Amino acid sequence: MPSLAPIDVVVGIDAGGSATRARATRQGAVVYEGSGGPGNPLTADSKTVRASYRTALAGCPAAARVAACVSGTRGQAQRDQIAGLLAGRFPGADIQVAPDYVAAFLAAPEGTDACVVAGTGSVVCSRAADGGYRVSGGRGWILGDHGSAARLGRAALEHFVTHPADVPASFAATVGEIFGDSDWRSVVHAVQTARNPAPLLARAAPVLTVAAQAQQRWATEQLEAEMTALAATVARHIEQHIQGAPEVRVALCGGVWASQAARSSLTSALTRASGCRVIVTRSPSDPIAGALRLAGSIRQ
Repeated sequence: MPSLAPIDVVVGIDAGGSATRARATRQGAVVYEGSGGPGNPLTADSKTVRASYRTALAGCPAAARVAACVSGTRGQAQRDQIAGLLAGRFPGADIQVAPDYVAAFLAAPEGTDACVVAGTGSVVCSRAADGGYRVSGGRGWILGDHGSAARLGRAALEHFVTHPADVPASFAATVGEIFGDSDWRSVVHAVQTARNPAPLLARAAPVLTVAAQAQQRWATEQLEAEMTALAATVARHIEQHIQGAPEVRVALCGGVWASQAARSSLTSALTRASGCRVIVTRSPSDPIAGALRLAGSIRQ
């Protein structure tokens, strides 16, 4: 790669429970893209996080401004951890670390009132009058993150280990690809012994959404339960933080929303749960575009 003047280069990073992605641009043109493993400092150990960022940024040129939007960085200690990693990789650069939902909101269509992010985890956010963000949901896949890939994958795998002889061959094959073995006992052991189960569970989410799209009853019931819970969180968020609006525009961001069944289920649940008209659209932009937008706004 030819040498680029650092002052001309900005870097955006989008990191979550399953992957860390980086993109560098120079005057709007992409000059580098890379990806690594889990980047959430709350759910992955520090060694894994360091390796993920190192891999994602392996060939990235020097930069003047870097913005990392990372799940698990609501706390100052976690933001400092990621900022320290990036300062070592980009000495002298202006660096900003923010939660992952910031990238999602900045990448959402103009006029968006609230963003529902559902990747490995899930969260609802909106922009406040002071420029900050109001956030609902989250809390991890055990106590929250309804509608997330981790929760959907958990439901799919629970169905599999309960009825291993009854699932279609394609279901068992997918499980075998994820775990290296389609024996239900191996699945249970792998999940129970995983240091960070969320990304592992999340890989099984498409099994559930595909089954729901095919109108398999167990899947439609599980998907509806998760999306009803997520819609309740969105409705509470609207009531608390977007008061008095007769119409609210909600953008969906994250891998879960690649599923039409998931989008339809949430939209129906929001219609039932919300006290105002809600217009739901899938965000057409990648969250990493929001991270780059944040990087570009850093004042030097």
